[in-house]
Amino acid sequence: MFQRTQLREGMTVRSIDGEKLGKVFALGDDSFHIEKGLFFPKDYLVRYADISDIRDGEIILMHGRESLRSLSDTDKYGSTTTGYDTTSGLGTSAGLGTSAGLGTSAGIGTDTGLRADASTEVAIPVHKEELDVTKRDVSAGEVRVHKDVVEEVKTVSVPVRRERVRVERRDVNPDRPAMNASFQDETVVVPLRAEEVDVHKRAVVDEEVVIRKDSIEEERRVAESVRHEEVEISTPDDVDSKRSLNLGPDDDPLLRRR
Repeated sequence: MFQRTQLREGMTVRSIDGEKLGKVFALGDDSFHIEKGLFFPKDYLVRYADISDIRDGEIILMHGRESLRSLSDTDKYGSTTTGYDTTSGLGTSAGLGTSAGLGTSAGIGTDTGLRADASTEVAIPVHKEELDVTKRDVSAGEVRVHKDVVEEVKTVSVPVRRERVRVERRDVNPDRPAMNASFQDETVVVPLRAEEVDVHKRAVVDEEVVIRKDSIEEERRVAESVRHEEVEISTPDDVDSKRSLNLGPDDDPLLRRR
């Protein structure tokens, strides 16, 4: 059997044939209430034992639409207020009976609220929204460094050497004998040498451009609207004011709605 902890307020309730019956608006120890609407003319009380399955966050009952409608009209459990009899743990006023350990005034009434005596504690959740702030990295721009090739003429002075000829005549002793004189035409070749300049280019590192990224921290304000619930309490004496919660002696404030 399904337990109270497996259900929560607001869950959709469907019949075994898939028909939407309404939503859960109150949870008791042994049963829960389906809000009144087009299908039920008034709030309908269902036992946890009547749940067939809980699927995809929805409650599936064991009965079909028409069966539930007839049960709602004729009171399946022997009471004219769609409640359980005392043998099943709920009183004739659709409340918890004496066999459940609570008096007939501590059960579920014929209206939409739970009745509670001094021994019953009812917690009313009041909700609000909080802001959860997270951070994510995004692109904040970019820095581009572009290199252009510039051509220029560089002049370098290089010392070079070459040989040249100087011709001079000088007198000799006329008595000096001539050796190997052939008295034939003859040409004497004297080679001359000179240095030429060859230019070669090579790539070298002229300088470096260093780009560093530093992280700076700044404070940014983020504003977003949040909602919260406020509780308005009225008593039976406040007949002229709009009632949000009924705190009469026979009502449980958890299940009273405006």
